[in-house]
Amino acid sequence: MYLIHLSLRPPPGRAPLPAGTAEAIAAQAVSEDGLEHVAVHASAWPHPVVGLFLRAAGLAAAEAAAEALWQRARAAHPSLSAWELTYAEVPLLPVWEGRVEA
Repeated sequence: MYLIHLSLRPPPGRAPLPAGTAEAIAAQAVSEDGLEHVAVHASAWPHPVVGLFLRAAGLAAAEAAAEALWQRARAAHPSLSAWELTYAEVPLLPVWEGRVEA
């Protein structure tokens, strides 16, 4: 399973990400996408981020499925049509070498 982040640039005027974005994306999923869950981070900086949890054979397939799913959702929902995908990729997380204090 892969977590793919979609970074979405808002249309001019910095409109908020439409309510129901997660549902709009999930509604366009087909079985080949391997979609398990959608999480929306509307206040992420510098642009809103949508997290897609996808079952896929590999990283490239997961990223391609995420981008295709976004394009279908954007085409099907006028409220998303002006939002631009800036990237669809696995988020890189820093390695933290500190200790957890109990």
